[in-house]
Amino acid sequence: MCVIMKDKGCMASTVGFWLLIAGAINWGLVGLGGFFGGDWNVFHMVFGTWAWLEWGVYVLVGLVGVMLAIGCKCDKCKADSGVSGGQPM
Repeated sequence: MCVIMKDKGCMASTVGFWLLIAGAINWGLVGLGGFFGGDWNVFHMVFGTWAWLEWGVYVLVGLVGVMLAIGCKCDKCKADSGVSGGQPM
């Protein structure tokens, strides 16, 4: 996957990429918060009053991870030489 998603892949792949980045940053902050004695879960800070929405975001991040790992199968991503669909470069 190209780190810069400019005009690469379909909309689902692009949104998924940024959702996966947000999830990775969140997990990094959760880990750092554990070391420094704080709760740095940004998703919980934002969606904490709506637990179902927070869980939904976690499920979406997981689904996007699977989608990008196996590669997006849409025509635009296939035509893009496999750069943005989770395929190795």
